[in-house]
Amino acid sequence: MAAASPKTALVVGGGFAGLAAAQVLTEQGLEVLLVEQGRGLGGRMCTRTATVPGTGERLTFDHGCQYLTARSPQWDAALERLRAAGAVAAWETGGRVGTAALTADDALDLASFSADKGKELLVGCPTNSAVGRALATAAGPRLTTLTGTRVSGLAWDGSAWRARAGRPPVLSLRVTPGRAGSAGGAGDEAAGSTAGSPASSVDEKEREREEVLAGLESRTFDLVITAMSSVSTAKLLGGGNGNGGGNGGGNGGGNGSVPLAADVAAAASAVRANVCWAVLVALKRKLDLPFDGALLSRPDPSGGPLPQYGAIAWLGRDSTKPGRPRVAGGAGEAWVLHGGPGWSNDRAAAAPEAVARELLGELAKLAQTELLPERDVLHIEAHRWNNAYPLNPRPPVPPPPGSRAAELGPGVLGLGPGGPGLGGFYMLRADMALAACGDWAKGPRAGDAYVSGWEAAHALLASV
Repeated sequence: MAAASPKTALVVGGGFAGLAAAQVLTEQGLEVLLVEQGRGLGGRMCTRTATVPGTGERLTFDHGCQYLTARSPQWDAALERLRAAGAVAAWETGGRVGTAALTADDALDLASFSADKGKELLVGCPTNSAVGRALATAAGPRLTTLTGTRVSGLAWDGSAWRARAGRPPVLSLRVTPGRAGSAGGAGDEAAGSTAGSPASSVDEKEREREEVLAGLESRTFDLVITAMSSVSTAKLLGGGNGNGGGNGGGNGGGNGSVPLAADVAAAASAVRANVCWAVLVALKRKLDLPFDGALLSRPDPSGGPLPQYGAIAWLGRDSTKPGRPRVAGGAGEAWVLHGGPGWSNDRAAAAPEAVARELLGELAKLAQTELLPERDVLHIEAHRWNNAYPLNPRPPVPPPPGSRAAELGPGVLGLGPGGPGLGGFYMLRADMALAACGDWAKGPRAGDAYVSGWEAAHALLASV
């Protein structure tokens, strides 16, 4: 880059959009600080761990995104890098993941199961939490990650950015300055977790983290990219007037009464998000179901094009994924259940224990068996995703003809002659060296979020 080019960047949000943006920026020689509110990197591509009382048996559940598939040249290239790094592997289930139909009374039509053999399903190894760490590692030593930290405000003085940040009440978090960092915490797995580490090691990591956090508010940045949910984007850039709170891996927080970027905040506020309850259950025995994962729906009785979902929209036998621990010595299995959109939204304020009991009953109904907690269940818990996926993503707005971003052809972007240019899955404020991205700007898939971040970083670099 030219000598006058920007040298430092702040990325707010450590999901796939933020990680994609960070890699593009570091590849262009920028020093990047990525700040993530949650315990680890990768957004909903994550894993929850649990220990069975008495036996110490370790259980894992991929309670968010279930698997990854190829979708675009940019995302496909990232998947190949992940495969080469050993961070993903095929979910080898012999055609046992697909779709199945529900009857009118929400029973499972076993004969309707159809395996999805047209695409490879990739999962993280040894768990889904490995994917975010691997994407951060690919960005190299110019990336510093700071997890367990919420950016609560941004300030632009016409030439540089400053940030305010704080620590939400989460446990066992760590930072790795100068290279890909990770975070481990109660219930969430991450490489290098401080659990079981000597006290001196834990203290040293906390000191490192505090130093980076203290330095955050005293430094300036040439560029800022926000890579959060629509809710958190609206709150951070809209002066605290967003459309609600959320825990979808972003960094929220008010920014005073004056919007930083009112147009971006308004666009993000217009995107509605769905609640999704995830129930994680480990059983002492196996269920007689003819698949390891299935999306369950029934046709719209009115003849509409959209499928109708019941209480359980997805159920997956998580313990069949490569690298996952055996359950009950191999006699049992781990399941992840995702509540249907309407069912989850109706219970958005419900107690997790009540949700877990209800969906366990629905699982028993689908499997046509009895499941008694005291007899059959090793572990059960419920997790609510407040911003599970965007229901009405912002339509793409390609860069205007003649702009530098519009001139970024496939060769410039390193995608070869057949690759795409920028599709407009981001929002750009070149006047203040700001870009906003996330799944709300493209679509609900992991690859959608990645492409949004990738495009946002390229567009921002081309505009300043």
